[in-house]
Amino acid sequence: MAGPAAPAIRPAARADAEAIVAVHTAAIARVCSPHYTARQVRVWLSLRDAAGYHPDIDRGELFVCEESGRLIGFGQARPGQVVAVFVHPDRAGRGVGARLLEHALVLARRGHEGPVTVIATLNAVGFYERHGFRVVRRYAETRRGVGLPVVEMSLAPPPRD
Repeated sequence: MAGPAAPAIRPAARADAEAIVAVHTAAIARVCSPHYTARQVRVWLSLRDAAGYHPDIDRGELFVCEESGRLIGFGQARPGQVVAVFVHPDRAGRGVGARLLEHALVLARRGHEGPVTVIATLNAVGFYERHGFRVVRRYAETRRGVGLPVVEMSLAPPPRD
């Protein structure tokens, strides 16, 4: 008897937007919230709606990870930048984030030879460090008048042959 299908990564479609919101919201509420105040999390969550992902989907920057037909994570990348890697908390710690990051790095390096950057949430700094990123600076992004501490990180380009 065959086991469950291995997680698959594919480009996001507009039809995925609601499921992306659900993963993003769950990750913020359960994984990010220990590192942020209740007010910061409330503001952060209030910024999520499906239509807000459509421009990034239309540009081909967003991709999703599915397992047995269920969206369990998503990522976003553009040349020179990993924008996001989020995994549903129920699937955290099982390599999904690493697979999403690997895919994001392929996209971020397309047509880009320099370092790849990411603006990491406080909880994700260790994850990115384990994958070779280094802290560049810490600062706060302001969203609806509330500061959200983040960490800019950078990954050196691979060595040339």
